[in-house]
Amino acid sequence: MSNHDETPSAPSLPRWFLSAAGVVGSIVIIMVVLGVAYWSSQPTQAVDQDIVAERARNLSDVQAKQADLYNNYSWVDQKKGIVRIPVKDAMGLLTAKLDQATRNQPEAPARLTLAASPAGFTPPAPAAPPPAAVPTTPAATSAPAAASAP
Repeated sequence: MSNHDETPSAPSLPRWFLSAAGVVGSIVIIMVVLGVAYWSSQPTQAVDQDIVAERARNLSDVQAKQADLYNNYSWVDQKKGIVRIPVKDAMGLLTAKLDQATRNQPEAPARLTLAASPAGFTPPAPAAPPPAAVPTTPAATSAPAAASAP
């Protein structure tokens, strides 16, 4: 009899096997998540052609009503005398009104003054006229050279 208490130990798995099992398990989990996401995003039933036709009719009805409102005259409130006019006519009236208003305006000032400018803004000084060109003659430029000759 030995003094040693020998208990059989469970066989241990190699490290590479545990690592491989972890990688395979991770891939399986990712595939399951992607599969659930893909299948849940698919339509559950085919689109009925009657619904498509009804939506197309509704769209054409709405577009016809809008075209009627944008292109024809109609009463908004007949008691108050409010009339809806076509957009094209409204734009023409507005541009004519703006043209008339701009014709009656005095000319804009050529330059802003400090009082009319935002706080802290100083308008630039007017540009100085270019200096007058000094005429140079060939005799004036060659005379000092001739005077310095021996």
